[in-house]
Amino acid sequence: MKKIFITFAILSFINQCFAQWVSPGDGQSYTLESLCSAAPSAVMASSPGHYVISQNLTLSAGDLLTLESSAMSVLVNDGVTLTFSGSLQTATRSQILVFQGDSTQNNYFELRFEESSLNSLMHVHFRYCQGIKLINSGMVIDSCEFDHFSNHVISYMNCNPIIRDSYFHDNQACAIQSAVNADGCPKILNNVFYNNVLANTNNPQINIGPGTTDTIFIIGNRIEGVASTMSGGIGIMNMYNPGVTKVLLKDNVITNNRYGYTQNGYRISSEIFDNQFIDNNLEVTPNNGGSGISIYGYDTTCAAKLRRNLISGNLWGVTAIYYHHLDMGTAEDPGYNVLYNNGNGGVDYELYNNANSNMDAVGNYWGCDNDAAAEEVIFHQADNPSYGLVNYLPINVIEPEILAFDFLLENNPGLAYPEYYNNLYGTITAGDTILFHIWGCVLPDLSNLKPTIVRPIGVSVSPSEDEGQDFWLNPIIIYTASTPHQTFREYVVHFIIEAGVRENELTKINLAPNPVSQGFFTLENPTEENLNWQIFTSTGQCVMFGEAQPGTNRIATKTLKTGTYLVYIQKDNVFVSRKLTIR
Repeated sequence: MKKIFITFAILSFINQCFAQWVSPGDGQSYTLESLCSAAPSAVMASSPGHYVISQNLTLSAGDLLTLESSAMSVLVNDGVTLTFSGSLQTATRSQILVFQGDSTQNNYFELRFEESSLNSLMHVHFRYCQGIKLINSGMVIDSCEFDHFSNHVISYMNCNPIIRDSYFHDNQACAIQSAVNADGCPKILNNVFYNNVLANTNNPQINIGPGTTDTIFIIGNRIEGVASTMSGGIGIMNMYNPGVTKVLLKDNVITNNRYGYTQNGYRISSEIFDNQFIDNNLEVTPNNGGSGISIYGYDTTCAAKLRRNLISGNLWGVTAIYYHHLDMGTAEDPGYNVLYNNGNGGVDYELYNNANSNMDAVGNYWGCDNDAAAEEVIFHQADNPSYGLVNYLPINVIEPEILAFDFLLENNPGLAYPEYYNNLYGTITAGDTILFHIWGCVLPDLSNLKPTIVRPIGVSVSPSEDEGQDFWLNPIIIYTASTPHQTFREYVVHFIIEAGVRENELTKINLAPNPVSQGFFTLENPTEENLNWQIFTSTGQCVMFGEAQPGTNRIATKTLKTGTYLVYIQKDNVFVSRKLTIR
């Protein structure tokens, strides 16, 4: 009897593993609701809007599955594989669709897209999944969440997925991964990667192999480690592909990982602009890693161009290993990178040229204000004749400046009423005093104001922007700007409150449309004079400037990447600022 029972159990398991439903591939369109009728053995509704998938399911080429807007959850049994050779699309939805595995046996489900196209996922929360594999398949992922995956969250091969505005967290392996012999050029835009690679393997959160003729875009992401001491931020590797892997790494914040960014191999050409590599120092053995940026070339076709990056708190700032073609700034095109407080063993290592290739690193800040101190933190031919020579002169010295200071409406609920904010403007006076004038019959709440402060990369300001200040209790507050080489400058911020009704022309300035999605916005100048305007990034870089003539001014934004900017408009010593969002 015992033998019969065991045999029956084994046969039942085999039947369960091979049970599946395959669509006919004749151009049919399905929803989750209609699949309950078309494939009742595989899909059922547990209640309205809630579904269970209990068997392997294959959507054949030519067929379409739409995740309808009324669907609220999908539970997928352990061990089930969902394969799409047809298309999977998400209907426009205002609520999140939770798509999760049955985690009782830790044998999570898997999604596979094979030779599939026109796939889109929007506002879907995937949990307890083995992984999502894209093989020769087009995919757009927008505003999704991924957590508790047992393997790499998204693995792609020979395709170019678009992944934007999504959240990857608490997964066992890489968030995005491709094999070293499988090419592709993903666009990874404005995502958050947090606490991935919990298996603590030697992998970065974003782990990418060779590219194709297109460019790999990694723009506007935050990549933060927490628990994994072995995990890095971003890794690019090209070991075999004969083509050039092109990378644009821009406007990312990469922090608290084993290392920030590394590229390794042949024929990689990267542009690394306007990023922050901060406190990537979890490596316990400095000789094994811990760089903010590491360029490891197998020959000089491994090239990187660095401009305007903040690199601080890592075990090494920038390391160049074996061979490379590394450009950190030339006399004609200075680097303006800011490197300070990178080091280990009590020694600062802002740049370590551990290769025989020469390199240019002109016009960067090295945490100091003189050439001799810069030489002390740059390791190259002057320290070891076998190293390549670094041309780093002249250096750039940052000043403790505040470039723009204002109280934006979205950060200050106390100014939320039009009669308050429309009557708020600032003036800059001699002696680094910033006056804010506000008037009205009803006074605003000034008890917890948080400023927006624009300053050069590497300059810190105290009190910080996150610290709300009570300008009722103390209408005069001193903000101190400081540099890593310990120079300081004080700015006195003073609110002047006046009764009655007054009007300032600059308070009427409006930017439209905002957010910007068509490549331009208009600035209405209500005065009879030209106004100076500047557009700053969140890190203090002035990316555009000009004059606004009286009336309507059309300003093109096609050169600006997606993100949030501060537009600063000034007439003589009077200013206003406006937040501008580029989509």
